[in-house]
Amino acid sequence: MKTILSLLILAVFAFSGCGPQKFGGAAGGEAPPADPRAEQMWTTDLPAAQARAKTADKLVFIDFTGSDWCPPCMALHDHVLVQKPFLDFAEKILELVVIDFPKNKPLDQKVELANRALAEQYKVDSFPTLIVLDAAGNMVHRDEGYGGKKAEAFTAELKQKLGR
Repeated sequence: MKTILSLLILAVFAFSGCGPQKFGGAAGGEAPPADPRAEQMWTTDLPAAQARAKTADKLVFIDFTGSDWCPPCMALHDHVLVQKPFLDFAEKILELVVIDFPKNKPLDQKVELANRALAEQYKVDSFPTLIVLDAAGNMVHRDEGYGGKKAEAFTAELKQKLGR
């Protein structure tokens, strides 16, 4: 039954765009260049990020995305998640994890299965979905969609929501 549910979820994602979106318009214009730290700061290994979070007393920030086909996901990535203001904040309190569901680039089968299981576990039914976990793995924040905020405004709002 879980396999059927997982396949159904993926089919819905594949054929319906990004799912319900809170996307009040693109973040307008071209994004600034990505901060070079982004490549080292983002991982696909949730268990390793959770272990680091426990050791460093950080939170785990998970980005469920369709990186190569979902316009709000791509805008969030380009205008926020790889930008200096967000990464400055993340460096202090977040371990960053991306759980990707690409259409045009292949994923290792183990990664694909793990990503599906995580989407099911966290009841992800639209992209982007952002989830923040505490070091014990409890969800402390969830946000769906991308409203077009630039990195500074997005980060300020996230800080407020997380009480940091």
